[in-house]
Amino acid sequence: MLQSEVKRRSKRNKTKKSKWSLLIYILIAVVTVYVLFMIVDQQIKIINAKNELGILEEKVYTQEQNNIELKKVADAVKNNKETEYEGYIEKIAREDMDYVKTGEVVFVNIAGD
Repeated sequence: MLQSEVKRRSKRNKTKKSKWSLLIYILIAVVTVYVLFMIVDQQIKIINAKNELGILEEKVYTQEQNNIELKKVADAVKNNKETEYEGYIEKIAREDMDYVKTGEVVFVNIAGD
């Protein structure tokens, strides 16, 4: 009887060990998948942030160019040299402020195209 009892205990221990090892493998697999998911998610966020940074840098560059041009106009006006930038001032008035010259006919596109 001693041998059969030892065999039964041995089987139980093997069954317990195999259950624990299976649980450990599953836990490792779940943790690995989670870590991989987090890495991919962070990479996507980094790429989106870099794209947004590029767009913002372009906007900053454009605004800096506008500021340089406006400073030139302001300096010309300050030094009573308005005629040098009269065309620029007229362009700003027409495009940004919707001004027109006397006698001009304005066409408005109501189709939205």
